[in-house]
Parts: sequence; structure tokens; C-alpha cells
Amino acid sequence: DGEPSIPQMCQPIMPASETQSNTDATPAPVAPALIGASETKLAQDPKVPSSSGTTQESTSTPKPTAPSSEDHALLECFTEEQIQTHINSLKKTAHLPPTKLKAKCLEVLKGLQTHEHGWVFASPVNAEELGLDDYFDIIKKPMDLGTIQKRLDNGHYHSLEDFKSDVILTFTNAMNYNEEKTVVHEMAKELKNKFDVDYNKLLEDLEKEDEECRTNERACILCGCEKLNFEPPVFFCNGPNCPTKRIRRNTNFYITSDKQYAWCNQCYGELQGEIDLGTTKLKKEDLNKRKNDETHEESWVQCDDCERWIHQICGLYNTRQDKENKSAYSCPLCLVEKKKKSPDPSKLPLAPSAVDIPRTKLSDWLEKDVHKKVDERLKKLAKEKAETENISYDDAYKTLTSGGPVTIRQVTSTDRKLEVRERMKARYAHKNYPEEFPYRCKCIVVFQNIDGVDVVLFALYVYEHDENNPLPNKRSVYISYLDSVHFMKPRKMRTFIYHEILISYLDYARKRGFDKAFIWACPPLKGDDYIFYAKPEDQKTPKDVRLRQWYLDMLVECQKRNIVGMVSNMYDQYFSNRKLDASSVPYFEGDYFPGEAENIIKLLEEGGDKRSSGGGKKKKKDSSKSKNSRNNGTENIPAEQEKSFREGGRDPVMQKFCDAIQGMKESFIVAFLNWKDAKPEHLDVPKEIMEYREKQTLLEGDTAADTVNHALPQCRKRDSDGNTKLDSDDASKGQVDRFGRPVRIIDDDDEEIDCEFFNTRQCFLDLCRGNHYQFDELRRAKHTSMMVLWHLQNREAPKFVQQCFACNREISSGIRHHCNVCSDFDLCDECFKNPDTNRGTCNHKLEVIKVQASSDSASGMTEEQRRERKRNIQLHITLIEHASRCNSSTCKSLNCRKMKSYLKHVDTCQVKASGGCKICKRIWTLLRIHAQQCKSSSCPIPQCNAIRKRIRQLQQKQQAMDDRRRQEMNRHYRMGKMS
Repeated sequence: DGEPSIPQMCQPIMPASETQSNTDATPAPVAPALIGASETKLAQDPKVPSSSGTTQESTSTPKPTAPSSEDHALLECFTEEQIQTHINSLKKTAHLPPTKLKAKCLEVLKGLQTHEHGWVFASPVNAEELGLDDYFDIIKKPMDLGTIQKRLDNGHYHSLEDFKSDVILTFTNAMNYNEEKTVVHEMAKELKNKFDVDYNKLLEDLEKEDEECRTNERACILCGCEKLNFEPPVFFCNGPNCPTKRIRRNTNFYITSDKQYAWCNQCYGELQGEIDLGTTKLKKEDLNKRKNDETHEESWVQCDDCERWIHQICGLYNTRQDKENKSAYSCPLCLVEKKKKSPDPSKLPLAPSAVDIPRTKLSDWLEKDVHKKVDERLKKLAKEKAETENISYDDAYKTLTSGGPVTIRQVTSTDRKLEVRERMKARYAHKNYPEEFPYRCKCIVVFQNIDGVDVVLFALYVYEHDENNPLPNKRSVYISYLDSVHFMKPRKMRTFIYHEILISYLDYARKRGFDKAFIWACPPLKGDDYIFYAKPEDQKTPKDVRLRQWYLDMLVECQKRNIVGMVSNMYDQYFSNRKLDASSVPYFEGDYFPGEAENIIKLLEEGGDKRSSGGGKKKKKDSSKSKNSRNNGTENIPAEQEKSFREGGRDPVMQKFCDAIQGMKESFIVAFLNWKDAKPEHLDVPKEIMEYREKQTLLEGDTAADTVNHALPQCRKRDSDGNTKLDSDDASKGQVDRFGRPVRIIDDDDEEIDCEFFNTRQCFLDLCRGNHYQFDELRRAKHTSMMVLWHLQNREAPKFVQQCFACNREISSGIRHHCNVCSDFDLCDECFKNPDTNRGTCNHKLEVIKVQASSDSASGMTEEQRRERKRNIQLHITLIEHASRCNSSTCKSLNCRKMKSYLKHVDTCQVKASGGCKICKRIWTLLRIHAQQCKSSSCPIPQCNAIRKRIRQLQQKQQAMDDRRRQEMNRHYRMGKMS
């Protein structure tokens, strides 16, 4: 889905000496990012200490060598303090499960509430009743034990420190308001001392419990846990009856050998002998029967210094970086001891970081804007915290900034096209309705440095339909998906930062000439993930009302800053306007409208056909159909209305939409941006917003006035032909990164930024599911983020690799021995040759598959190299097109014959792209680039139609989830309406 990643110049697939004319020029190398070329990585049983204290260790293990400069483990780049902070973060006392946290805090709270003085602090202070006129002038943040209990019951606290802070605040308030030696002051002082004793005892008990767990010889010495399971694997049915629905746990299903396609039992029974998967075909009998009851365990790694076993996730161990498992690994505890002997931090290698991801104009704009606002906010919060808790400003600020800096990067900027669905296209063909809408998809990812690791916390997908788009999508932006996990520090900054990102983006969009922003405020269904896989247990999915208010609060702030004018909804702007028909409604990928419009048009067509046929039995059937339609929230509209529409009257589809969404219209938000050509009526805002703007203008002067004409930095220039040209190199002239390399800011509107696993949210979900990259705990979120950064910096590397069943190593190079009978069974070459290897229940003949290691990513490219690479890719594609159409046996182009041989190789190769064949990978990549641009229904290029079919299947997979959201939203509101 999307163009493949091309991060560096690779070896050409043709010798340079064969270069001829322009059309026959030697094609450029292309990175191996292919559809259907990935393998699934599955965790195996780890090597853990046995009950006797010995370890189950694979024999003939080569002696590890010292890591090279390129193979530094992440923890080796940490200071002693950072490693110790990481170790402490893994203790059970640092992150208690929600139920245990609540139980432990309630024990301490009950001791305070049942104390003889506890009644004094049991409820909020009623200042008016007690005649305390100055209470709220002195106490800025009231707190009491009753409020604390309510917060505990509602799951408000996520750590012991949060609970402690509120309890201390309760008694500090009383001591600050009441003078020393007074009764209330002494009561508060006594209870505060009791709390200190009880709380410290709680910490000691938890520390003792944690220590006992970590001394268990079968447990990880870092987290104190033994066997830890990942989330069960998720399989989606590819059958026609239940497309993209989850296959239920503990039921039988059928799956392809590469685990890319699955069918539930019912859909399998309806399959024919041959199955067309788009890019390939297979026979029904080739599918493997499985039971959906798999559980995968976290893998372990042994320290080469102390020979103790720890979870790979706890030790931030990167199996993909440790090529062939020959690099020595030191656990965090041993690293601390090494750092004490050589504490010079200047000798430390630089840790992989999110700041190394290439910068773009958009990411620079967002990061600069957000950093400025965050700094102002933190200073304000630190001042309030210092006054409330009676501590110094420096201590308050240090506490609030303990989470580390925030980094914002853009990982995707690709051109896409949204094909209009069949019924919508046919119904409005007479109005010259477009067959497709091109748009630019951009993905923004936010990292925060937590305990030395840049952790992924937030992701945002936006779709931009620029001034060259046809109506009704012209100059529109669509906020498609956003998702987050709650590990940001301090936690109270989450909403502020995420709002600021959206505000800054809308400011950027209106200055680029977009005039409207659209948002469908609809949360994901239970069990569905938007972007991040397996979120924390205590992170709740917001209800639609709360999510809608979250967006509206952000837009109100936009109005205050004069970024946004009128905020309305789709119902008021489009559906209720009797002069408009459905062809006037914006049509966005993943939005509510395309799916619902198709459903309404289908009902109209079916209802109209039946009414026109007449007959007694038909009438009875019509009545039944009409009843069924009403049950679905729609009623058939008389044919007269359809005729009226054709003659210029009211569109029945719009009428149906009015009936369908009137009760939920506020969820379809339309924000008019204050761009340079905005209409006055689109800039109307509520009276209170105008008063706020006037007040801010008086306070801040002219700087707070309308900033609509404020130009974007590094705006694009135009050449003599009027075409835009890049000037981003000028903007970054003289800047260098932390490695001393020149910085180049990418123009994300002119250049493609392709990332195979970030191109769509579904691609990222698949990457995370296939590799068990989860976000349910901070330790897992750290490891996942470390791996995501590795993938971003090694985009040629395969997304998934197999693991050896015997030694648990990932087989990233060399040879693997695969069983075509057993599920997920592979052996590395070393274990295969070892006669003592434990093969479990597998005694079948194994197939030898060559695994080619991918080359490391280049550190960077010059602008000239990038342009040359882009030109060469187009030459490759031109040559493929020529070779596919050329039937001449005497073609003078040597490259034509050479390309034909490569295309034939792709059809006959036994290794295939999935096995690491470089020629197959490059040819498939070129074919996919061509297929994304091709519109011919009879294209002669091999696999073009098949690849396009596969791309449509991926789009339908995402579309099905959006349809489920739409159907659930309809059901929810219509049931509420009926009640």
C-alpha cells in the first residue's frame, strides 16, 4: 500500500556498462520493499533456568565477539544514571496494576479516614458556610480525603506518587491556611505524619515483595516475573461472508503457509478449488487447518558477563541488530558495574534517536510551535505547583520536566487516490462526478524521551486535498486517524500537547491555502485498534460525546488564535441545504459519508425496482422489505421523489442522510480555516470569542492581531515555467546534525516520503501484531519504540523474520530449514546440523531456504543523488513498460532483452522475494510503483492488475473497519432515538 521505501542507493540490477539511450538507460537500484514478501516472526519457548538451577543451553554456540562500532546495544549508549533509572522503572513498585494500586492506596486511605481526626478532612471545605471569605484566595487547589476516595474508585490515579501528592496536598492546605498551634493545624500535622509512616511502610512491603520475586532463579532478575505472554495473535477472515472480521478464539480456521490470509470455518467451506489472492493463486487443499488458541511467550536473552537470563524486552535487546547472534550482550546490572569503572560519558556512543529521522517543513513547523507552547505551559504549571505545594520553583519545574524532550517527525508523505464507489459514481455520472479523488497522505509521529529511550506516544494521519483537486474536495484537509498511549510525563500534559499539534497543523494548513478541515469524531469499536497495538489496560477508550468535546475544545482554542473561523457540522453545511445533492458533499477516505451513501443508494435502487413492478405478491414482499429498511434506520422513498430529483428537485439521498444523522450531526465537524481568501461569512465566531480576541489584542498589542498573511517559512519558489521548485536546502544551510552531517529539510509537499510500514495505519498495525510490538506496558512501549526506530533507520530490512525453534534466534541471514507441515517451525543452519537439537514433535523433511541479509542503510544522500535516484527509478519503469510491450526478437536495445530475462526470472525463481532474492525484490518494487500509477484495464505489464487488486484488498480491509464503526454509530443513535 503506497510506494515502496527507497532509502539508499543499492547495487544496480543491470551492469553499468550496458547503459544506452534515455529509454534504455541502465535502471537504478531499488530497495526491496515488496507486497506479500514478508514473513511472520513468532516467539518460541525461551531458554530459562531449570528448577535445578542449570540452564537449557543450545550446544555448539559460537563464542561471542565484542560488538563493533555499528552494533552497539542501546543500553551501551546510556550513562550509569540512565541505566539505573531504566532498572528502577522495571520494578513492580514503579508500575502497579490498576487493581493492586487501588487496593494498596485504599489500605492507607482507610487508616486516615478512621483516625479520630479523619472526619475533619473527609469532605471539601465549605468556605461559605464556615465564613472563610479568604479561603480560595489562599488555597488555590483544594483537596480532601473524600475526593481522593472518589478518584481511587474512578481509576484516576496511575501511580503511588499521584496518590501521595493529593494526600499531602490535603494536609498541606490545612496547615497553610491555619496558623501553627491551632487545633486544625495540629490535626493536619498529626495525620500527615501518620501518612508518612504508613506510606513508607507500604513502599517497604512492596520493595520486599519485589526483591523476593527477583531472587527467584526462574524469574527475570530485572522485572521479577517468570513467563510473560503477549496478546494472543489476531487473525482476520478473508472470506466473502465476513471480510476482515476477527476469527474467534478457540475455533478452527484455515490459513496460508505465509500466514498472510485466513478463512473462518464457514467461509472455507464456500471456497472453490482455486483461490485468487491478487498477486498469486493457490489451491484450497494447500491451506493449513489451525485452531485459534496460540499463545506466544516473551523471549529471553542471556548476559555474556553474569550468564543470567532476562527478558529481551526488559534488557532492551535488539535481535535484529545483533546479526547472527555473535555480538556480546551485557545485562543492565553488569553494564552499571562497567560504567562505574569507566565513568567518562564523553566516550559513550550516541544512542539511536528520533531526532535522526529526516526533518520536513511540516515537522519543523509543528515542533517549533509545540516546543514554544509547551515551554510556556510548563513554566506556568511549575509556578502553580511551587505555590500550592510550598516548594521552590526550580524543584517544581524539575519534577514537571522529568519526562524528557518531545520530538515530532513526519514519517510519511505520499500521493494517493480514493476511488469513488460504484453506486455513487453511477448515480451522479450525469453531473460529471469524479471517478477518483487524489490526495496527499501525511503521518506525524510524536516521541518523548523517557528513561533514555525515545518512546512513541502519539500518531496522526491527515489527508490533504489541495487546490488541484476537483470539487467538492478542493482545498480541504481531513483529520483521518489519531491515536496515543498515556505514558507521557507529566501525564497532565497529554491533552495540551496533542491539542497544540492539531492547532499548529491547522495553522500550517490554512497558510498553505486550505480553506476547510473535516473531522469525524468517532471512537474505535471495542477490540479494534486505530494505530497502536495493545494499549494499556487502564487506558479507557473515550465515548463519542467526550471525544467530540475533545475536538471542539481544540477548535475553540483555534478560534481564539484566529486560526479557525466558523465551526459547524456536515448536517448544517450540506445535508439540510435543499439546493444541494450528494455530489456536493466532500468524499474522504475512511469517512462516514462514502459508506453510508453507498448503502442509501443501494436501498433506493432496490426499493424503486420493487415498487415499479406491481403485483399482489410483490406488494407483500415490498412491505417486508420496507419493514426491514426501517429496522436499518431508513425508509424507501417514493419514485416520484426520484423523478423530481432528476428534474432538479430535492435529492432523495440527501433526505435520507438528514433522517439518518440528525441525532448525531455534531460528530461530523466542519471547521472553516482563516486563510487569505476566506469569505467573511465563514469567519463568524461566537461573541465570547470576539471579546477574547479584543482583550488579547489590548494586552499583547499588534502581535495578537490577525496573522493570516503571515507566510510559512521556506515557502516554495517557482521557476520560469511557473512550476514550484525546492528551496529547503537554503533553509538548512549551515546546519549540521549531532553526527556533524549537513541537515536537509525535506519539502514534504513536493517530495515523496515513503515508509512501507507507516503508509497506512493498517500497515503499522500489521508490523506491530506480527512482531509483538505492544504498548500495554511502559517497558514494552520502550522496546517497541526502539524497534520502530530501528525499522525507520533500516527501511530495507524485512519487517518480519523467522525464529529458530531450538535456539530461539532470529534467522536474519544465511540458511533456514523450514517445515511445510508443522506450524511455524524453522531451524537455523547451526541447530539443523547439530544431532542433539531438540526438534519437538517435528520429524518431517525440512526445506532449505536461503536468507539474504539486507544491506545497511546509508547515512544520507546529497540532493543530486536523490534526484538521480528518482530519475533512474523512472527509467527502470519506462524500460519495464517497453520490455512488456516489445514483441520484436530483433530489438536493438540490450537492456530490453536484459529486462525480459529479469521478468522471466521473477516468474521462475524458487527463492522469491520472501526468500531474499534481490532481483525479485527490486523488480517487484518497480512493478508496484507502476501499478500505483496505472489506470489501464488491459495493462501488458506482468502482475500489474494483480498488484492493483492486492492494493484494493488492503484498502477494503481498512474500509471494512470504518464501515463497522459507521454501522455501530448508526445503531447506537437510532436505538437512543427509539428509546
